[in-house]
Amino acid sequence: MATSKKVIIIGGGISGLATAYHLSELVRRRSFPLEVTLLEAKPRLGGVIETRSQEGFLLEGGPDSFISEKPAALELSKRLGITQEVTGTNEKFRRSFIYKNGKLVRVPEGFYLIAPSQIQAFIQTPLLDLATKLRMGCELFIPKRPGGGDESVGSFVRRRFGETTLREVAQPMIGGIYTADPERLSLEATLPQFLEMERHYGSVIRGLFARKKLGKKNASRAASGPRYSLFLSYKEGMETLTRKIVSKLPEVQFKVSSPVTKIRHAVRWEVVTQQGGVLDADVVCVALPAQQAARLLAEPAPSLSRDLAAIPYESVATVNLAYRRQDIPHSLEGFGFVVPAFTRRKIVACSFSSVKFAGRAPEGMVLLRAFVGGALHREVYALEDEAMVRTVTEELRHYLGVEVPPVFTSLNRYPQSMPQYQVGHLSHVASIRSQLAVFPGLYLAGNAYNGIGVPDCIKSAEFAADAIMKYVRPEHAPKSLASFHSRRLGLS
Repeated sequence: MATSKKVIIIGGGISGLATAYHLSELVRRRSFPLEVTLLEAKPRLGGVIETRSQEGFLLEGGPDSFISEKPAALELSKRLGITQEVTGTNEKFRRSFIYKNGKLVRVPEGFYLIAPSQIQAFIQTPLLDLATKLRMGCELFIPKRPGGGDESVGSFVRRRFGETTLREVAQPMIGGIYTADPERLSLEATLPQFLEMERHYGSVIRGLFARKKLGKKNASRAASGPRYSLFLSYKEGMETLTRKIVSKLPEVQFKVSSPVTKIRHAVRWEVVTQQGGVLDADVVCVALPAQQAARLLAEPAPSLSRDLAAIPYESVATVNLAYRRQDIPHSLEGFGFVVPAFTRRKIVACSFSSVKFAGRAPEGMVLLRAFVGGALHREVYALEDEAMVRTVTEELRHYLGVEVPPVFTSLNRYPQSMPQYQVGHLSHVASIRSQLAVFPGLYLAGNAYNGIGVPDCIKSAEFAADAIMKYVRPEHAPKSLASFHSRRLGLS
């Protein structure tokens, strides 16, 4: 009989939970004994995925959706048996707005983050003045950048579409996703499709039209802003996913309120908890933000720790606000709006949650969710809770004309939770990968490496679980050692 191996997963967010779940799938498939313990510092599992009900409203603290174009989350939902719980966005209002000159202006149909793919809608939009439209049209004739290497999103957009497009459109739309400074954000790591369009077609606009013509899955089609038809959630909120995972893992030992203080390595791995306990393991998977992972690995892997610590993070907060529909003058015929940073307003964006997804608010009520913080709004995140909520409420009065106080508000803070994929990020991850290869039985998972969304975290976790199983069962190891080590970070 095979000897049971011990695996410790540190971190009970979606990355840690998905690692544990995929390990359980592999164990069942191969009838191999494996003892899995998951340690979570906080008193609850789920990490930033946080759903709760209040007065008939369904509130999301962290992510409110996942994208179907990246299949990992939807595929996991199928294996968990919760596809009947998956819900799409409201077809009637798949559009968004950008704040400009004191008004919310609709993003034209076919405009994909930085570039148009529908000529008529682009020509007619009041979002851009004539000079900016002409400058954007010149993108068709701008030669591609010679040589290779990474480039900031800001540099790329400015070079191809001009400064105004960057300030008024690209920065707020991309900032709403990454809460990052576009002058530091890596194009290669965050928006590689645009880099590929420039390289292959010589133009982003030409690339969008070519992909649309070919009917590619990632064509822009008729989306206004992000392609909202691709966004999915669950009828009872995103925590449906994490709760279901936990319910499917009776064999996993979950230990909440169990912060880890350090990891040691001799013959085996040792995990030291704040309570003074020492757990030994054959395998350790660290499913934490990179900077937290760096602190834990400072003793056994100082060079790897330094590489991890070099990935910067920003803090963000969400404020849910419940209103009576009659108290909001704006039509709310869209999924929300983003705000350019150069306007020096106080929020990054606002989602019309009860318009975007059904079942988020009672009849006659509206649920809004504002986003605060990130690289360009640190001073707002630094406010005390009461001041932050007051600031957000005042901002919504400005944007939506609502003069009546909200029925209630709910604030969630997520300190140092958003990794910043700066220029050179993929090379930096490659360095982490090479450092990781020196430590057999050590694995990393999470949003710090190859994508920040829920599907990215799940993909990272499943690659880590595959590699763990191959490590504890050498007869199943891949032929290529390089392939094995790349899978330890979800890179292949």
